[in-house]
Amino acid sequence: MKLFFIRHGQSTNNANWENKGKQNYERSSDPPLTALGVRQAQTLANYIASNRSPAGGPKNTGEYRHNINITHLYSSLMIRAIQTGTILSESLGVPLHGLPEVHEIGGVYREIITDGQPSTTHEHGVSPGYLQEHFPAFRLHQPIEDKGWWQGGVEPVTSPLLRAKATLNLLKERHLGTNDHVAIVTHGGFFNSMARIIFDVRPEEPENRNLSTWFSFCNCAVSRIDFTNDRIIWIYHNFTNFLDDEMVTC
Repeated sequence: MKLFFIRHGQSTNNANWENKGKQNYERSSDPPLTALGVRQAQTLANYIASNRSPAGGPKNTGEYRHNINITHLYSSLMIRAIQTGTILSESLGVPLHGLPEVHEIGGVYREIITDGQPSTTHEHGVSPGYLQEHFPAFRLHQPIEDKGWWQGGVEPVTSPLLRAKATLNLLKERHLGTNDHVAIVTHGGFFNSMARIIFDVRPEEPENRNLSTWFSFCNCAVSRIDFTNDRIIWIYHNFTNFLDDEMVTC
């Protein structure tokens, strides 16, 4: 199994945070891609389509950074990830399957101040009706409730590592021991949780921000990890060479 992690394209939250700073912008609970984010996703799709390897795969280690050849494509159920995955799916002719487990840390919510008191909104994310209307080709890994896939509120701090472990187990059940090229469109925070589970980085500490390490992951960057011969090999990380300099956002 060759596992490719892809971060979604630039979202409106990403752009607003970059332009205004963390404390000075109104965060959306489930932001869409910006125009640049759409361009990033399409540029990645074009790159993958134009660098598919012939039969037999890449001939040397240097070709690994070019050869992606996606055979299976998953994404979280957050809008920015679905949009990114849909662009890849349509360009590459690979069905897009939703995996609720790979959503960004925290879930779908906003922090608000009412009468001077902080609270969080209780939202539910995209619904089956929304998906049918806006992304009719999107395939759900499992049914979601009519009101939406998210249970509401903020997830417990212990949940991301548990989700990462469950996701890795699911991928192994489906693809380990095959030559499948599996891509997951996910999020920067959750990617860090996945990397920690795969490489056993401080599993006793649930909060990524309490660690002294962090894996930077730019919008539409690609990271490849191979599972082969009872070994796990990190081939490359945060690959963005297909993007022009002015298109790179992190």
